[in-house]
Amino acid sequence: MYKSVYVNISENQQQKFKHAVDAKSPVSIRLGYEDLCGRDVIALTNSQVNRMTKAYQDGKGVTIKMSKRQIVHNMKIEGGVFPYDCFFAYDWFNSLGVFP
Repeated sequence: MYKSVYVNISENQQQKFKHAVDAKSPVSIRLGYEDLCGRDVIALTNSQVNRMTKAYQDGKGVTIKMSKRQIVHNMKIEGGVFPYDCFFAYDWFNSLGVFP
């Protein structure tokens, strides 16, 4: 189960995400303290939300590691920071068994 949270994701981090999709691999994104509250929507696990909350309370940043499945979920979020292009992502989704 994922929870939607608002953070700041840089253009470089979006490119890193796109490269992870191309490589069919997980991705790690570093969020500084100032990035923990923002305008971009991402879906995180309860554990990731708890780590992010603790980092915010401690005045620190956090590194979020996203699995391939979590990347797929984030690409489906309407208004999310990682929207998918169906031509770009179809083969990758299909290889994960997302499409029949």
